[in-house]
This record gives sequence, structure tokens and C-alpha cells, in this order.
Amino acid sequence: MDPLSRIESQRRFIQERAQALLARVDVIDEEELRWTVRMCADCLSPDERVAHLGGYSEHWDLDRFRQFLPAFIQQYTDIALKDLTTKEGTQGIRLAELTEEELQNMSLAEKCYLLAADPGGLRPHQLRRELARLFMGKSFDLFHDTGLSEAAVEFPAYHRIREALEAQPQATVEALKQMVLERSGRLSEGTPDVVEAALAEIREAIGRTLGLSIPLDQLFAGQMVRLPLERPDEVPAVVSPASQDAPTDMPAEDLATAFLVLTDLMSLREWEEYVLPLQRQYRSITEIPPEALRDLLGRLSGRMGDRRITDFAERYRSGRMVAEHKVDQELWDLLPFGERLAVLERDNRTMDMAQTARHLAKIFFGFQYDMLYDAGFQVDLLRSPRYQRVVNRLISGEETGGGTDELTQTVTRMMLELEALPANARPARLQGIRALIATAVGLPDDLTYPAAKEGRA
Repeated sequence: MDPLSRIESQRRFIQERAQALLARVDVIDEEELRWTVRMCADCLSPDERVAHLGGYSEHWDLDRFRQFLPAFIQQYTDIALKDLTTKEGTQGIRLAELTEEELQNMSLAEKCYLLAADPGGLRPHQLRRELARLFMGKSFDLFHDTGLSEAAVEFPAYHRIREALEAQPQATVEALKQMVLERSGRLSEGTPDVVEAALAEIREAIGRTLGLSIPLDQLFAGQMVRLPLERPDEVPAVVSPASQDAPTDMPAEDLATAFLVLTDLMSLREWEEYVLPLQRQYRSITEIPPEALRDLLGRLSGRMGDRRITDFAERYRSGRMVAEHKVDQELWDLLPFGERLAVLERDNRTMDMAQTARHLAKIFFGFQYDMLYDAGFQVDLLRSPRYQRVVNRLISGEETGGGTDELTQTVTRMMLELEALPANARPARLQGIRALIATAVGLPDDLTYPAAKEGRA
């Protein structure tokens, strides 16, 4: 990318994001307010956090949050824009040329590769932050997930590790960096098993150096609980849904369908936490005892909240984002095109590779416009081997030449434009979007233009 266009596009995004946040202060809920502050604060140095957060507390009431946020957002925006200005004229291909927000939106794999090429490229506070993020990368998929560094702020384990690293002398942190560099070859070229073994060694070394032990299954416990915890070593309890929410009377076939739907709503991180252990224990979902599956579905339903199987399409119509917090529909209806697009593009960047692939695949299989919003059709689609093959092809990125992100951005703009068209013009535009996806992924004509127009996969 041209250095100027890279900087200018980010500058425009930062400015539009600030405007959108400031316009929504009175309607943002308490959790999103805390999440917004965490996301911004994680791009600040310790000294900047002290200067701009002051006496901020996640235990404030909602009114006090809303009083605090406008000034903080403006201060943070000024810092982010200044960071951009210092990077003007650079290519953004070395660690030292990247902004704090660019580092926050890159995968651990990319940053480890750049660190091996330029071991001195990170400033002291950045190095400590990246080691904390690396501590959270417990698997091959998470190591390559561009959303992990951003998502890590939601979990107490990350903050505990980062704060402990910030208290360490530079010599200790440099020794940990050297330990990571010694494993750079395995991290960049190894098989998934080799990469995960190296990640485990790094995580154990960091924990041992800090005198902290956080079990693997507790890394992602306590999503968005208020910080600080009463005790630093506290394991946040998972809030269980009420017993009446569990599907106690659901037939076995419906249990399997409900499980399939919930897994389709998950991020990769959630899939690893809830589904991967089951795959290691059972060969297929049919082997899971019904009572165990009912209990799991009750817990998963609580975790998934109000996510819908049609969110991939509703994000354009009503602001129901896939990975970001949902926008109040009344506010969404008031936002101009440019601000809606900025919110959607942020959602794109937050999505992991599986969410991105599902988003594109579901649009592609929406043979008719109404099918995008047909929950029954979307449930049926999950059982289609063709749908699963397209999702896997998009995740691999082989056919797109690694250009899935660019394809997603193009499709996002086109889908948003589609929603602004008269109803009778939408079907033709949708076919154009589907053809674009088919060409990018190398899908055959008989799949793009099926003989059966009802669209059931």
C-alpha cells in the first residue's frame, strides 16, 4: 500500500470512529463503555494510561462512565492521530514503522516474524504488551488470528500478565524476548503441533519468570468482568444461565441442530474453548450423551447471548455486528453511509478467519435476497457439505491468494450499498456480489447459478 494512502485511510477511520462514539455516548450500554476504554487504553503506554485514565474505575455507575468517556475519547484520538503522523512516509513493513493500533490488529504470527527480522523494533512498553498477548496465544489458530490481540483485553488473565510484565526490569523482559526469538523458526515454519509446543514453552517461561500460574483452561475465563478483581489470582466465575433456559425437553435430533447453530455463531476462540475438547473426547456429535449435550447447550446459549444466525446480513440493515458490539437500530438508521461503513469495517477487522469466511459464504449461498434473512434456510445451510467446503476454502485463503480481507472489504461496501437500493433493484445487485465472491474463490458456475432456484443447499 502507498504510505500516504495507508496513513490517510487510518486517519479517516480514527476520526470517524471518534465521531461515531461521541454521537452514541448516551445509548452505549455499560459493558460496551468499559470495552471501549479497555481497547483504547491497551494502545497507550503505562505513563499515558496514568495521565489519561486518572481515577477511572470499571466499578463506576453508568452515568459516571458516560460523563468520563467523551473527554477520554477525544484525548485518545489526539494520541492516535499523533502516532499516525510520526509514521508518515514509512512503508509499515517493520515493527518500528507500525502504529499502536496496527500492532493491535495484527496476528501474533505476523508480529513474531517481524520481531525476528528486527529484534529491536519494539519500544519497551510495546515489547511487554506483545509478550502478554503471546501468553494468550494458546493454539496454532489463535497464533494466526488477527483478532486475538484486540480480544485479549476482554479477559483478566491478559491484564494480569501485562501488568506483571510492566513491573519487570528491562533485562528480564529482554531475556524473555530472546527466548521467543530462539523459537522463531519453529513458530514461522512449524506444523501446528510444533507451533503449539513452542507457544506452550513461551507461556511457561513467561509464567515462571513472573511467578504466575494461569491454567490453560482459565486464559479466557471471566470475559468482561469488572477489573480489578478482588484478588489478582481469583478465577472469575462463569455466569450460568437459569435452569429453565436449558433445553430439557428437546428431542435428540433438535439438540444436534441447536448445537450446530451455536457452533456456527462462535468465534475461533470460543470454538477452541467449548468444542475442541469435545472433538478430542467424541468422534461425532451423535456420541455425546444427550444429558451432557443439554447441559452444554444451556451454557453455550448463555455465552452466545442475543447472537442470531442472520447477523451476517442484519449487520447491514440494522447494525447487528458479528464481532463488535451491536449498534442501537435507531442510531444505525441515523448514521450516514460513511459512518455505517466505518463501523462495518471495524467489525470486519475484529472478525476472526472463521467468522469472515462464514460471512462471505452465507452471502454467496443467498441465491435470493430474502434467503439472507431466512433463519430456517440458514439453519438448513449449515448441513450442506458445499457450504462447509466453501467456508474451508475461504479460511485457507488458497484461491483468494491471501486476499480474503480485501474481498471482505469490497463485499461489505457493496452489501451496504445494496441495502440502500429500492427493493426491486436488490436481487440483481446481490447476484453481482455473489458472482464477485465466486470469481475470487474459484467456484463453479453450477454452484453460482444453480438450476434449483429455491436455494436449499
